[in-house]
Amino acid sequence: MINNGNQKIKSYTIGTGKASEILGLSITSVKLLVDNQELIGWKTQGGHRRIDMESIRKYQKKLKKPIESSSKPKPLPSISFMLEDTLMANELKSIGVQWQEIMEFNIKKSIAETYLSFSQKIPDILIIQTSMPVAQQIAIILDLNNFIDSSEKYISVIFSTNITDLALRLQGKLNSAIQISNDPLNHEWLRAFFNGVMASPEWRTVHKKEIYQH
Repeated sequence: MINNGNQKIKSYTIGTGKASEILGLSITSVKLLVDNQELIGWKTQGGHRRIDMESIRKYQKKLKKPIESSSKPKPLPSISFMLEDTLMANELKSIGVQWQEIMEFNIKKSIAETYLSFSQKIPDILIIQTSMPVAQQIAIILDLNNFIDSSEKYISVIFSTNITDLALRLQGKLNSAIQISNDPLNHEWLRAFFNGVMASPEWRTVHKKEIYQH
């Protein structure tokens, strides 16, 4: 149920970017269609434009351009998080709502849960934040290193740690896909990271062998 002014609208809606992909039009054109009332759309309290999916289907019928004829969308980038901090996990969930149309999220509280989730789907990016003892952190990183070396799918790992010299201890021992960081995962970091991922979408289609050739 979406509140549009004084009217409550029950509908399936999508963002302007997704609507432009489906219609094969620019984002500016989609906005003009909304302004001209050829598509039903409105803005949320946060200023994000939402487009009614049913109005998109009707517009396509008007143009005799079925929705199936649009180009096949690329798979959404999948990102898994292992967060020990419950507050951070909750904050990530709230931020993730804004990105759910363009990213897949998977949030786990332990490394065991994270490994188990790999049996269903290996993410494109794995982000871990932990304050475990240094020996456990090293063991996790080396396990991930072995996994990446043996996996056919390229997976990028960001390991956020409170151990300031952890990267130095493991220097020269790790796959380049693993990045060790001492930067805390906070609200600003997450937003900057998501914006960075979507600004460089080509990483989704690059495979491990191609990366190592460059």
